Amino acid sequence: MRKLFDSISSRLKAFVDQREKAALVVQCRDADAITILKLIEGLDESSVSEMYWMHTGDFADERSYVNAAVEDFTAKHEGVRLILERQKAKPWPSIPPSILDESRQPAHRVRDLMIFSRSLLPQPDSGLAVWVLCPLKIADAIRFSSLIYELLRHEFPFPWFHGLRLILREDTATPVVTASLGLMRCADFYTPDLSDQAMENALEAEAADTELPLAERVQATFLSAQRDFAFGRFDEALRKHEVVLRYHGAIGNAPMAALVLNSAGEIHRQAGRASKADQCFEAALEPACAGQNPPVPVLCNVLLNLANLRLQQQRFVEAEVYYGGIENLATILRNPGVKIQSLDNLGYCQYMQGKVEKAVQNWQRGVTMAAELQERDLQKNMLLRLRYHYANTQQTPEAYEIDQQLASLG
Repeated sequence: MRKLFDSISSRLKAFVDQREKAALVVQCRDADAITILKLIEGLDESSVSEMYWMHTGDFADERSYVNAAVEDFTAKHEGVRLILERQKAKPWPSIPPSILDESRQPAHRVRDLMIFSRSLLPQPDSGLAVWVLCPLKIADAIRFSSLIYELLRHEFPFPWFHGLRLILREDTATPVVTASLGLMRCADFYTPDLSDQAMENALEAEAADTELPLAERVQATFLSAQRDFAFGRFDEALRKHEVVLRYHGAIGNAPMAALVLNSAGEIHRQAGRASKADQCFEAALEPACAGQNPPVPVLCNVLLNLANLRLQQQRFVEAEVYYGGIENLATILRNPGVKIQSLDNLGYCQYMQGKVEKAVQNWQRGVTMAAELQERDLQKNMLLRLRYHYANTQQTPEAYEIDQQLASLG
């Protein structure tokens, strides 16, 4: 896979480095958009003379898309301004009011935004501002194409995009941007081969390549196993997991051993082998907790699998312990969604054990957090749990208050 990704990264880097084209249209499926973004992020991290601006919001229509892009840019711009002020360094200039004017044509606004971003380069005459417009979903390909066409229009031979590079994503299923820009001399086009077959071939080749370091071959085997899992080839996936586990167990890599065991448990669970899934999750817990600094994301995932399994088995005492641990880890990971869901399930486990006061407290905490983060479904779920409790215990005023909150949520 490394060779495949390196070839795509090289193509993207070559576009940024060249001087003849301003825009590169990258065709890919929705499922591959994240991969393309990760590769571009790699270019950003290794860049010394380019400043990357990426907007990944979904496209529904021109005006809302550009509004979101400007808001995204404004938040990042303001964050840098504050840092520069604290460091008593020369501050960035303020964003021109014309860019913030939502009544203007969307294409003109985003064009001015890109031109403005060029002025923020440390050395505007020798650097580049690279803009990446990569919607993860494109609801209206024709309107997106219209926006891009209007954006790139210019009076020859005086292009507005000097010192800029644009990487634009379009859906392979509806290549309207390519069709509309086909005659524009400023545009280039690229369709990376990220097909399932290409990915599978790349992984298998790396796993079998004896010239690669063993660690890289094992990593390729693990990624290949994940693809087997995704396509329902459970036994083949487990065979490869066994190979990977033997390697990491031999070198004492506890975090990877935990990750592989947890993954094997997920495969068994998907295949309907609940008891074997249980064994794998429990086996993953020890290496996930090993050392002074255990891998928090891996540990959280293992605990989540165990907690959900114990909840299904109605083993509420154990599930309560696991969900309590997950809630704390979610705080460390700054993952409010997992924290709220854990509070919901934690309260349920406590309620089923008769720990009513603790359950109610956790649901109330969860409702408050869910409201702040606008997690409406989670908020509704815990409000319904509280409504059930208050109704059963004949706490009419509290139940009425819950009804009011539920009504406000629709």
